[in-house]
Amino acid sequence: MTTSCKSARRCSAFCALALFSATQVVDAQQPPKSADNSRLIDTARVWIAVKYFHPYLAYKPIDWDKALVDAVPAIRAAKTSNEYASALQSMLDVLHDPRTRVLRKGDVGSPVLAKTIRNRIWIHHGFPPEAGLNPGLFYTAFECCGDTDGRGGITIPVSNDVEVYVRTSEDPSNDFLPHVKPDTYPSAHYPSAEYRILAVFKIWGVLHHFFAYRDLMDEDWDDVFASFLPRLIAAKNARDYNLTVSEMLTHTLDSNVSVSSDELNQYFGEASVGLRLRLIEKKPVITEILDSKATEAGLRVGDIVARVDEEAIAQRFNRIQDYISGGTPQRRGHDSLQRVLNGADASTAKLMVGTQDGPTKEIELPRTVEFARRPAADRTGDAIRLLANNIGYADLTRLPDDQIPAIFEKLESANGIIFDARGPVSLAARSIAEHLTSANDVAGAIITGPMTLAPDVPTTQSLTSTASYFFVEKVPPDATPKYKGKTVMLIDERTIGAGEHLGLWLEAANNTAFIGTPSAGADGATSNFVLPGGLLVTFSGQDVRHGNTGKLQRLGLQPTVLVAPTINGIRNGKDEVLQKAIEYLSGDAHTTRAALH
Repeated sequence: MTTSCKSARRCSAFCALALFSATQVVDAQQPPKSADNSRLIDTARVWIAVKYFHPYLAYKPIDWDKALVDAVPAIRAAKTSNEYASALQSMLDVLHDPRTRVLRKGDVGSPVLAKTIRNRIWIHHGFPPEAGLNPGLFYTAFECCGDTDGRGGITIPVSNDVEVYVRTSEDPSNDFLPHVKPDTYPSAHYPSAEYRILAVFKIWGVLHHFFAYRDLMDEDWDDVFASFLPRLIAAKNARDYNLTVSEMLTHTLDSNVSVSSDELNQYFGEASVGLRLRLIEKKPVITEILDSKATEAGLRVGDIVARVDEEAIAQRFNRIQDYISGGTPQRRGHDSLQRVLNGADASTAKLMVGTQDGPTKEIELPRTVEFARRPAADRTGDAIRLLANNIGYADLTRLPDDQIPAIFEKLESANGIIFDARGPVSLAARSIAEHLTSANDVAGAIITGPMTLAPDVPTTQSLTSTASYFFVEKVPPDATPKYKGKTVMLIDERTIGAGEHLGLWLEAANNTAFIGTPSAGADGATSNFVLPGGLLVTFSGQDVRHGNTGKLQRLGLQPTVLVAPTINGIRNGKDEVLQKAIEYLSGDAHTTRAALH
């Protein structure tokens, strides 16, 4: 039996989470063999090579996007190799660079300069974000180098008798510095076919060269590009275009990859009801009630939602998750479930809910943007406190940055400390690790990222080539006081990014135990780029691993003690994960006290 890629990705989410309706959706798996598709794929390789590696694009006011849009009709209409070559050359002419040109069989080869000339090349330390602030992690620069082969460019074959020579270096006496501006596009939500082609070219090219986890993908990204190119061209309206882009990005299998736009906000819904859901024992369970109307209607924490707006919640979940990228089943399920109650602001949600003490209840609740934006608050009590058996507890999801030092001031005499990271955690929380080690050479995490020096295209010498930077993060041992007791970190699918990074540091500092269920498996600084139609794509620009080189992405932090909440526990107000952590540390504390006596 052959299973489509979408079916396999859906099964990874649903066979584990069991909100699955037994439908099978078949994707186009093999790239279409049309001449139009083949020529556009070849054109994409040329266009991307110029866009991110031709030095002129680093500082000259060249509208390379418009050059593609203007050339696409002729490229698609070309009936012969000569017509295709002419259309490509019309695009390259915008550069006003006689060295970058189409070559035909019988032409003189790529330009050769003096053998020992020094040139500069345009390189990229990751991909500088096109929207929002640039924290400085990713940047572009010129690098001077000896051009030993005397060419300073790369030849890209585009058909049996046509190839394109692209300049990738220039005279270093040119003192212009890179000042690349983010791309901008017409405001139409439904771009023309030419701009939709540009969009899929850019998605492919940026992720091919700058996505830190491309090596972890299950599929060849070039094949994904070839499959989705005709689908983006055929998109019949703005919604179809947006959803097809979203679906293409799910093939990255990375929870840090997302796409946002006004159209997608409308599709998924910007507003929600005053309920929070989690998948507990493979069921969508209410874990928090924000709206008093829900309480008045008889809903309680622990109830199970069965239908939303006349649609079975499993079917609604399936429909949503086809457009959500996820590195692990648990995180993809979480991100999809957060949208199942959504709809238009000020609309009314019709819910069917299985209650704990009676028949299924049908209720209506209002949706508001405020409910959607309000952070989860399913835990109460002081964020720093002592629990049973003199066990310390710090809820890092509710603790302000300036209160992190207070953890060790208040809990220095505790038999053990529990760090609760079941939710968003600040980057500042990493300073906790400084209190747990006195060693000066602790590797907190290993970080790598793409460093692109030239277009990654097949040549006579290689099929593919990449470069990367590499560094090992050090856990600073400077903070005081030092805590010598045992520590535990609570994790689940809501532990992502900074929370997982904290886990790496705590693991390295004092072998902190993880209790709960696997985390999201998505860490690393992100970047972004814009697309025609007002879409913004975010992706992982750094690869983060354990200090011992172990993989985190698509795996997550793995619990030392595996324990998951139950429906019965939630209905009875018990935090079973926290209770297991108390038992774990109490056992260690008792052993320690016995040894001391």
